[in-house]
Amino acid sequence: MIDIKNEKVEVTKLALGMYIAELDRPWIGTSFMLQGFLLDTQSDLDTLVSICDFVYVDRTKSIGNQFIAPKNPNIAIQREGTTIKLKNPNHTLSNKPIYHNKTTQPASHASFLDVLKEVKNYQPQRNSISTNQDSTVFNMRYGASTAAQEAMPSAFDAAQNTQSMARKIADDVGGFIGGLFKRNKLKSSFGSASTHPADATNDAYKITIYEEDPPVENEIIAIAPVYEQSQIATRDIFQSVANEQNLDLTAVSEILDSMVESIGRTPDALLWLAKLKKTDDYAYNHALNVSITLMAFGNFLALSKKQIKELGLAGLLQDVGKVKISADILLKESKLTREEYEHAKKHVDESLKILEFTPDIPNSVIFLVAQHHERIDGTGYPYQLKGNQIGLVSQIAGLIDTYCALTSHKSYAKGVFHQQALDEIHTLSGKQFSSELIDQLVQFMGMYPVSSLVELNTGEVGVVIQQNQVRRLLPRLMLLLDSKKMRYDAPVTLNLLNNPSTPSGEPYRIIRSLAPDSYGLNPNDFYI
Repeated sequence: MIDIKNEKVEVTKLALGMYIAELDRPWIGTSFMLQGFLLDTQSDLDTLVSICDFVYVDRTKSIGNQFIAPKNPNIAIQREGTTIKLKNPNHTLSNKPIYHNKTTQPASHASFLDVLKEVKNYQPQRNSISTNQDSTVFNMRYGASTAAQEAMPSAFDAAQNTQSMARKIADDVGGFIGGLFKRNKLKSSFGSASTHPADATNDAYKITIYEEDPPVENEIIAIAPVYEQSQIATRDIFQSVANEQNLDLTAVSEILDSMVESIGRTPDALLWLAKLKKTDDYAYNHALNVSITLMAFGNFLALSKKQIKELGLAGLLQDVGKVKISADILLKESKLTREEYEHAKKHVDESLKILEFTPDIPNSVIFLVAQHHERIDGTGYPYQLKGNQIGLVSQIAGLIDTYCALTSHKSYAKGVFHQQALDEIHTLSGKQFSSELIDQLVQFMGMYPVSSLVELNTGEVGVVIQQNQVRRLLPRLMLLLDSKKMRYDAPVTLNLLNNPSTPSGEPYRIIRSLAPDSYGLNPNDFYI
């Protein structure tokens, strides 16, 4: 029986409309930036023919006559007679422009702005809570970590065995070369009347199915209590280290489990919360921001849930050793001297000393912490490792740590906005980080990540509230300013994937991204 989600196809038999799920070789080293893509250009087909003997096709994500429906799909609502009504993303949902002066949301549906206000004002309880997939809140049981229970090496052993373990870690990341997009967004098919008796009067018909991501605000409400508890747990970690107490990570383990599930459903929700619920402490904010962004990036790279959870744990713990570094150095507003910089670098050794006496930490997390400041050209620290001596997931941790540091405000430097950070990171391509990994980061972040400001062809300004995981240039927006750059009293949301029309009848388009403070906008004004 042919697996329609993983059908082996010789390249000579490829056709436009097929969804390429895997190659017969690693994605890294090819010209394809996306691991898993819709084959819709002749140039991509020619490239596949030149480099591969065969590929694996996912028919459920293919379009046109290359599409095969999965068994028993619930593809449409049957009406009287043979009428089947489906949404078509290539046309507007109505003949009328959806813009005009719409200032209110339906009473039965809370707006995205209402959700932000509710979350911003939410006051957490001290006892830990979690949510299940049905958004039911329940008391958290502090059980043992579900991560692998492995023997923990000492900091000395970590230094001695880094190279061999780096190879082991890289080998473990089997999911890295899997398909990145696991959810089906847009597909078309032709089927016979016998296959679909509801349309038995037609010889054949075309069905277009458009499946939107669940609204990010639903997931924000569901996961917000867990995020609040992650803030408390992160604060407890740093305070325990400051008070010379051993770390107890049992609470953190279950919190991370819930976060991994949330990211698998709607990655943007936790990324939003990390921006909404910042504290006054850079260390806590950075640790959580790195942890969440690492898990979201790991999910994008199709890593296993276990690997994603370990990335999240490493993000929380990789800088705990900074508690042992003088605050005068960490908070210094001017450039560090050579001596001060050498002292600051010791936070990695301090982190390893702390984790040496912390139970139930997987070896992979130890090595992520040990290597997250190593760089492939040997300029990193503390061991000056090079190239393949650095584990792949350690490179991922270092890259995300760098991105989060660049985009965060610190005592000695103002954070840059998204595009500037990517431009700066791009200068490190092939030097400090592999070019392939940076390409994946660009694909993951997209042109317009959540919370970024954009200007539309109407002159209006909006904030990106949710990315589309397949059509990443068509995000969901909340309009903040009108064409004259005057603030809307009640912002309207637009999903560009639906191809909404402007008052003149043209489709809405993003013409450029904007700095966070453009047109006098303060992020705090709309993160409320």
